[in-house]
Amino acid sequence: MALIPFTKQAISYNDQLSHLEQLGLIIKDKKKALNYLETVGYYRLRGYMVPFFESPSIHKYKQGITFENILDLYKFDRELRILVFSAIEKIEVAVRCQLVYNYSMDLNNPFWLNDSSLFTDQKKYNDTFKGIKNLVARSKDVFISHFYSTYSDPVPPAWMTFEVMQMGQLSVLYEILAKSTTHKKIASYFGVTETVLISWLHMLVYVRNVSAHHARLWNKKLRIAAKMPQKTLYPWVSPSKNLSGDNFYSVYCVLCYVLKIIAPNNKFSKKFKKLLRKYRVVNPDYMGFPKNWKREHIL
Repeated sequence: MALIPFTKQAISYNDQLSHLEQLGLIIKDKKKALNYLETVGYYRLRGYMVPFFESPSIHKYKQGITFENILDLYKFDRELRILVFSAIEKIEVAVRCQLVYNYSMDLNNPFWLNDSSLFTDQKKYNDTFKGIKNLVARSKDVFISHFYSTYSDPVPPAWMTFEVMQMGQLSVLYEILAKSTTHKKIASYFGVTETVLISWLHMLVYVRNVSAHHARLWNKKLRIAAKMPQKTLYPWVSPSKNLSGDNFYSVYCVLCYVLKIIAPNNKFSKKFKKLLRKYRVVNPDYMGFPKNWKREHIL
């Protein structure tokens, strides 16, 4: 297909509002709608308008669709990102704890992170470790300042260093650590293989970044997909074509599974279902959820 020049021009907020009305959208409170166009933006809201079109090829709104319907979907996605971000934080801390504890204990070396021989990809290791050292050097945390004012070592022990490490660095380190009983022990704690845990960490880093940068998560096709396990130590969901690894349903299953291990009394799934009840306009189909998903024990 031949490429064509982009010829669309920017239009005023009032013209944007008129355009939405011409497409059949019901706007009961024009002042409120204009405020959202001014503070959120037409293009950002555009992603939440698509489900309300008559079809993917017919950009006319279904009968009875209101601007409030679009806002409800937008608000749902915003609250969903907050909920997911909080869940990933718990998982990040748990993985960090398992990694630093098991390697520090098994190797009997507080400074094992400095040992490049433990890692399989030297370029990734050097790049990642350089980034970690920069974070440590810039850190204003009291425990880092205390270390440098007390000890002569160039880098703090692993359990200090991991506290200032970014999640992306954490996922890379686990990926490039050489296979060993310690490496396997960490994956076993979460009841999956090392390969699956590595892919989950990379996926969660991506989803965390999506959430942190306020991008749309609700119906996003993930750029970094997660491997779905063939076997797990703890209860997992039924095999399904919906477990593609690149939709939100896959993310949701991973979050529910890991949270039940590290925080058995967590309220993540209850809060998600409460969100769906609060915003009735949301169709879980757009997130990849199968019809019978609520029957799954872990969800």
